[in-house]
Amino acid sequence: MMEFDQKTHLPLRIDGGAWEKPAGHLQGVVADDDNNFLYMSFTDRLLKVDMHTGELTASVTGLLAGGIYGGGAHLGDLAFYRGKVYGSLEYKAAEKFYIAVFDTEKMTALDMDYKTGGVMTTMYMDEVVRDYVDDLDAGEHENAEASMGHRFGCSGIDGITFGPLPGDADGKTYMTVAYGVYSNPARRDNDYQVILAFDPEKFQGAPFDQNHPHEVGPALHKKLFVYTGNTTYGVQNLEYDRKTGDYWMIVYVGKKEGMSNFPVYIVDGKTAPVEKELRLGDEKNYGHMHGAVLELKKAGVLHAPSGVWGVTVRPDKADTGFVSLGDDYFYVATSGKTDGRQWGYVRLCRLDRATYTFTAVEA
Repeated sequence: MMEFDQKTHLPLRIDGGAWEKPAGHLQGVVADDDNNFLYMSFTDRLLKVDMHTGELTASVTGLLAGGIYGGGAHLGDLAFYRGKVYGSLEYKAAEKFYIAVFDTEKMTALDMDYKTGGVMTTMYMDEVVRDYVDDLDAGEHENAEASMGHRFGCSGIDGITFGPLPGDADGKTYMTVAYGVYSNPARRDNDYQVILAFDPEKFQGAPFDQNHPHEVGPALHKKLFVYTGNTTYGVQNLEYDRKTGDYWMIVYVGKKEGMSNFPVYIVDGKTAPVEKELRLGDEKNYGHMHGAVLELKKAGVLHAPSGVWGVTVRPDKADTGFVSLGDDYFYVATSGKTDGRQWGYVRLCRLDRATYTFTAVEA
């Protein structure tokens, strides 16, 4: 039986079940605006769970290896906007990156194929592709941490959310998508988190067949940079904080000596980006490049040598699911693998903004 918080009336725990291959581990979660359904991605599938009953009511599957794609699909972090679920969708073997767009009203049954009745369309991320395939001076862009190709160390995309851009007084909502970034201590041009912003009023999408890819997508509104030091595969979960307007970045910690290597960074939502020269080392391909740089919130701990602020303790497995619910409430994921099955669930947690620690809400 599900238990609910008496103050928020939100369920204390929502279970996403346990899944055998070809499902991968839990990647992202998001609730709709009315907290009726929770959506969960397990690498190759999207689940729709009733937040009142805990029942799995629908799922979209079929995003598998095959055809030109060889290496298969990677459905990652999720976001919700105007009745649709948006998720980062990678096909690294084909060097193609998309935003998958799921029409939640059309998610009405279990095991729906992704090509069924317009339940899923996609938007091509051409800016990501350009940075991913850039050889720089390496002459290669292999899908490997040791590669010296890939502009800014781009390994694809993962984190996604919707919200006003930091410092934007108009408050217009944008979709923001964060790069994955290879962990490579041998280079100096991969120390930024890169975030792309798109105007949802100008979205373009198309029906999708993973064996016959299209290249239809929205025009880039703005490319933003956040200096954190190198991480391992960049922002896993990107989340707009409904209370403060800040942006949470949950990452896999980096491996560079002298860097902060925190698991959580928070972008200050009150501070607009500033155009400045990017710290990209002496890599001549960038030519003293300037970019729009966001400021980290002075929250958590300051790593004095790098000047980077961050939170030293990741809430549970927030890299596999992290949702702002307003005020100080969040859903934080827990995930793992048992007997060959990937499982995951979320717990309702309350944030102490004085210490930036999370506590599970009890019945």
